[in-house]
Amino acid sequence: MYYTITLFSWLFFIGCSSPENTSVQTEISQEDIVQTVADVEVDITSIELIDLDGNPISWDTMKGKKVFLNFWATWCKPCILEMPSMSEAAEQLGEDYVFLAASYEDLAKIQKFVEKRDFSFQFVHTKTSIENLNIYSLPTTFLINSEGELVETVIGSQEWNEAEAINQLKAL
Repeated sequence: MYYTITLFSWLFFIGCSSPENTSVQTEISQEDIVQTVADVEVDITSIELIDLDGNPISWDTMKGKKVFLNFWATWCKPCILEMPSMSEAAEQLGEDYVFLAASYEDLAKIQKFVEKRDFSFQFVHTKTSIENLNIYSLPTTFLINSEGELVETVIGSQEWNEAEAINQLKAL
């Protein structure tokens, strides 16, 4: 019995050691996150989208076009702040591009949000869980080439109307 108590006490004190004594790295860089997400393959055609009238959106209608698929939420301030630059980029790039802003929130909530704003891209509802797409941070944007392949995943808010971003979108 004495040995059991001694062993238990020893294990307890070792387990309660300060974090300075551990060799586990707790910091994860943005580059590590981006690389992890980039390594995950996503079947774009498995993403179920509906328009604000509740009609399904077919990926077939976007064949041959470059698709900018932005995942956002009404409560996400960085998402809303990047929308004007997304709108300007959509206007600059023209008809060879499809700009979609997809939210998982209730359709009525998205509609109410859109009623108060005027952007040159389409708002949609995603029926596919963002967790199933390995999205854990908003905004997240999928850049899809004209062959329907996910070329890049961009995490975080961007100024999409700046020259560098426009060139990146043209290169899809």
